[in-house]
Amino acid sequence: MAFKKTRKKDRLGDKVERIINIITFGKGKAIATWIANKLGYEDCGCEKRKNFLNGITRDGTKTK
Repeated sequence: MAFKKTRKKDRLGDKVERIINIITFGKGKAIATWIANKLGYEDCGCEKRKNFLNGITRDGTKTK
């Protein structure tokens, strides 16, 4: 009996986040927040970037 993988479809923002986490050993959000705070920003913009990239479709239009 073969098992199906039931994995949700990852969007572009999810893939970018996963790559950043691999490169930074899971500390990407903490590093980005630290740098943003040092530069005077309250937020690093990680969630905004992820949501924007997840909203883009293959033909370049935005969902939502």
